[in-house]
Amino acid sequence: MKSHIQRIRNELLSTPDTVCLERARLVTEAFREHAGDPLPLKRANAFAHVLRNMTLDVTSNPFFAGNTSSHPRAWMLVPEHGLRFGDRNQMVVENPDLTNFLADKIPEDLRTFWDGRSVGGSCAVGHLAVDCGRVVRDGLQTIIDETEACCNGGDPEGDVFRQAMATSLRAVCDWAVRYAAAAGEAAERAGDPVIRAAHLRVADACLHVPARPARDVFEGLQAIVLIHLALHLEGHGVSVSVGLPDRALAHLIDDGVDQERTADLVSAFMLKLTANSVFGRVSKTQAITVGGLNHLGEDQCNLLTRCFLEAADCVRVGDPHVFLRWHERISDDVKTQASALLAAGLSMPLLVHDEPTAQGFLNAGCIPEDAWDYCVIGCNELGIPGRSMESSTSRHGMIQHLAILNETLLEHPDPESIGTMEELLACVEARTRRRLRLARERGENHRHAIAERAPMPFTSALMNGCIACGKDFNVGMPYLFPGLYERGLTNAANALAAIEQLVFKDGCLTLPGLLASMRSDFEDPAIREQLLSAPKWGNDDDRADVWAQALVSMRDRVLDDIDQEFSHPAHFVCHVVRSLHHTDGWGIAASPDGRLAGTPVCDSIGAQTGSAANGPTATLRSVLKLDAARFYRGGYNLNVALPGARTTPQTVRVLIDGFFGEGGQELQINCFDAATLREAGENPDKHGDLVVRFAGLSSRFVDLSPAEQEEVIARADAMV
Repeated sequence: MKSHIQRIRNELLSTPDTVCLERARLVTEAFREHAGDPLPLKRANAFAHVLRNMTLDVTSNPFFAGNTSSHPRAWMLVPEHGLRFGDRNQMVVENPDLTNFLADKIPEDLRTFWDGRSVGGSCAVGHLAVDCGRVVRDGLQTIIDETEACCNGGDPEGDVFRQAMATSLRAVCDWAVRYAAAAGEAAERAGDPVIRAAHLRVADACLHVPARPARDVFEGLQAIVLIHLALHLEGHGVSVSVGLPDRALAHLIDDGVDQERTADLVSAFMLKLTANSVFGRVSKTQAITVGGLNHLGEDQCNLLTRCFLEAADCVRVGDPHVFLRWHERISDDVKTQASALLAAGLSMPLLVHDEPTAQGFLNAGCIPEDAWDYCVIGCNELGIPGRSMESSTSRHGMIQHLAILNETLLEHPDPESIGTMEELLACVEARTRRRLRLARERGENHRHAIAERAPMPFTSALMNGCIACGKDFNVGMPYLFPGLYERGLTNAANALAAIEQLVFKDGCLTLPGLLASMRSDFEDPAIREQLLSAPKWGNDDDRADVWAQALVSMRDRVLDDIDQEFSHPAHFVCHVVRSLHHTDGWGIAASPDGRLAGTPVCDSIGAQTGSAANGPTATLRSVLKLDAARFYRGGYNLNVALPGARTTPQTVRVLIDGFFGEGGQELQINCFDAATLREAGENPDKHGDLVVRFAGLSSRFVDLSPAEQEEVIARADAMV
């Protein structure tokens, strides 16, 4: 089976991007046919029309059923949210040759029909994890029965939404039966006995799941694949998480489950997710989370945990990416396996520390059973499968600390009047308060608008509480946490440290003089050199670290007030980047940390590349000064690079245990050498298995843009 898996992988990764108009055409047909239906039913009928009529692909990866477009890497389009793909977004940063990719590929009749009907947001909602565990345990028919039982006539609007849920759920069951027939026909044509057996297994499974409970691990994986891809066909874009598959399938593990064979199946499962054709080859940041404790303090690692780690090593793709929930009682064999993979340079698993992460959910008011059932969503955001609205941090805007600081300085009418750091921070806080209050208001308006204008009955049926209240998941779930993204903390802390040192302590610069130099993009290199030589975050140096602490304390103080004003529960904040440190940087002028105008900001909550003079341990000590359970309930991303040739599994293990033992929350470890990376850039055909963690996404190094490759190489050079 392994040779077949490698063939599937290689064929997929060598397939060029194209466009599939099938879903867009089918949704358009259904919207015309059901023009008079209430919107939830119109959406459900359109979803069903797509699943009844779309092309089924059972040959590109015959080990599992499920596809989102007629061919691998043929872009599936969601016209309900827009048909535009601009040239200044993070996906183009990652894939420059996709600039204006859709410009000449959308027929005029589709553009005309959806003008004025699209609700905007080309990535749709995404950033969520549904309750796949319930589907595996109970089957969709049980959920259909629940929706019908709740239709009692006392809530006409809710009953319409429940009817839409039932229509969507039945459509997915019927879709699986279509796959059963297609796989059976493919088995008759197959000459290879392994492929024939795979088709027959799929044909048998799809007559049973996801309508009914899975009977074995394979059926559980097949049910999850179909649910995951159906979510995208309903209209989701990026960052839909698989949740906690090793927990969802744990009850199906018995003495007859062979680890090697199961790891092969998981490898094929992961490649089926890689083939998800939303945005073609672009990373969908589909997160898989394994391991961790439950609310009783019991380690949840099992055979499938090890299989997912083994599969990540086998397929070596950046998407999906695998996160391991780490804790002090984690199974020793899992700890050993993970440390070995990281030391060998896989850059996975990505690591999340259970105690502060679950404590953040508890502090926000989640019950223990839910708090300890969290998973990673998207790049490194956090949520609870089927129980929190989504990764709430994607909803209510973003705080870019460096941008706010720069604007405060450059737009101040009288910078000479700022005589102390306290006065400067007060100005920054006032601007932050205005910015975040407006973001909360807009986020709330957007949440309700999406629920009203683009409801998702299928997704909502798999989210806790939505069937009972008959509402879209955007407004119907018990946990509706407000939150926002954060970036630029490192740069802003460095900037404040430089201002304190050079302006208010040493007096070698005046604030107006600094601002003049910033406006000239540091025409005088001597001034920039002074700024670059100032204390830097990530070196366990309180002269800089105190300003990161001050910024997150200020941000949280502002958000607490906004929570109270809007009568919201506790907020969530996630320091998340993906590749947005590039797009953020485009709009930020030269800054007091010595950064030039238009250049990227820091790619994680760690040290700026080249500024970690005291090594990775000092960077970890700086980050430990931030209370993750209080300030980062939504998570943070921390990139650490170690020299590949000199790093052993024991080194990795000691680093992880030390950081997490002191309360660290998340860790992304790269072990590589600059020479290897340069060789990969020059000879990509020889290095297709080299996976790196870049900012907030995992990727094969050869798939990164030239600019991103240079960033990773610079990080490796900085270790020398």
